[in-house]
Amino acid sequence: MADFLFIGLSLIVWCLPLPFGGNIEWAIYGFETSVFILFVIFLLRPGGLTGNWEASEWPEKPERVLPLFFSILIGIFFLVLLAQIVPLPSKVVKILSPAAWKWREELVFSGLMGTKTFKWQTISLSPWASAYELVRYLSYGVFAFLLAKVVNSQKKARALALILVSAGVFQALYGLSEYFGGTNRIFSWVNPHYSGSAFGTFVNRDHYSAFLEMTFPLSLGYFLVKANYFSLRPGLTLRQKITAFGQENLQKSLLFILPPLIIGTGLFFSRCRSGIIIFVVSFFTMLLALSLTAVSGPSRTEKRLVKVVVVSVILCVVLIGITPILERFTYGGFFDKNRLLVYSYTLRLIGQYLWLGSGSGTYIQAITPFLQKDFYVIFDHAHNDYLEMIAETGLVGGGIIILVGFLTLGLGFRRWSRAKDPLARGVGLGALIGVSALFFHSLTDFSLRMPGNAVFWLSLFVLGLKLPWLVSGNNEQKFREEVGLKRAE
Repeated sequence: MADFLFIGLSLIVWCLPLPFGGNIEWAIYGFETSVFILFVIFLLRPGGLTGNWEASEWPEKPERVLPLFFSILIGIFFLVLLAQIVPLPSKVVKILSPAAWKWREELVFSGLMGTKTFKWQTISLSPWASAYELVRYLSYGVFAFLLAKVVNSQKKARALALILVSAGVFQALYGLSEYFGGTNRIFSWVNPHYSGSAFGTFVNRDHYSAFLEMTFPLSLGYFLVKANYFSLRPGLTLRQKITAFGQENLQKSLLFILPPLIIGTGLFFSRCRSGIIIFVVSFFTMLLALSLTAVSGPSRTEKRLVKVVVVSVILCVVLIGITPILERFTYGGFFDKNRLLVYSYTLRLIGQYLWLGSGSGTYIQAITPFLQKDFYVIFDHAHNDYLEMIAETGLVGGGIIILVGFLTLGLGFRRWSRAKDPLARGVGLGALIGVSALFFHSLTDFSLRMPGNAVFWLSLFVLGLKLPWLVSGNNEQKFREEVGLKRAE
């Protein structure tokens, strides 16, 4: 049963970004339907929600993936989303969200809303849009829950890491092939918006870049594991290290260095300024983490493989042609003045809907009265996930879920710092830096609003949180003795 669920969830992660980043109606519907079907199958298995897996699968460590306090905060977030769509008496809405009440009062005054409708209101400006978003967020939560349950062995964690890396390699190769071929297609559809950049199967090159930003550190961490970097004993001489590698390990290293090279090159040719900056930040973050938690000799030696990969990526980009990338920084600048204006308007919006927000999925309606400049475009996103989340769900909802995200990331790094297993050290670090990359990118974009990116991001979170608990088959008995577990009879 667990294998079936794992295969189903893995297919979702791999396939969801293919139809335009998963951001079209039939793809979102297919994702939500698939997740809830898998959840029903999970509930119908022997033992139900709380029972152990089959006897052939040893149970996971008896600790919560997330502390109970974190789960309570997530529950509050969902309660806020639900409260936004529940019809309430007009007087109650006037107390809870005066701005929403006033917004509807103006609609009644202009004749766009009847007085009978005004007697019962919702906190959300558009309850149907908020209900739509609530179902999507529930799907994300169920997906992460199921994945955390089925990834209960190092074998599955390794398989999931390979699936995620292969998805990144495909996106990079596909994006580069369309870019250099000059066809600018997503399968049969020609993308008219970003003809001078690689964008893979995403319409927006920034969202494509965000996908590769998450994948690059993971592929680099997996390369470190396959190169036996974390297995070398401290104090070895250079000759001993060369001998330890041997021909077989050298071949594996050359094979697994290709994914980060391909993904890194694809990221650069997306020509996304934020993506290139985050690539550099991820590089230094990994070096810093390896320096602070040295496991195999002098820190200079420990960081060498990471430097080799990053330098190789830059060298590939230079050899292929770096001029189009430099033009993005030369002519585009580092700051978009229009986005800074939108941020200021969004802050005013937040001030009006401070506690409970304007309603999940209602940014497009809520921001319009605050726009003081005609941008000749419709702003359906704030280009800042943090501001947009708080604007739509308020400090009670958005503030809480953002806090949980950063606390969970800190928890992941804390567990990683105590891990000893090579796979946890390498892949776990890559997964957590991939999560951090999207946290950073969300300051200037809305990449997490793409279902393909959101599901991939959650998968990295699960890997980063669970890998420190998972051990190889050779250490299974020792692990059982430490935590007092016995295989189910």
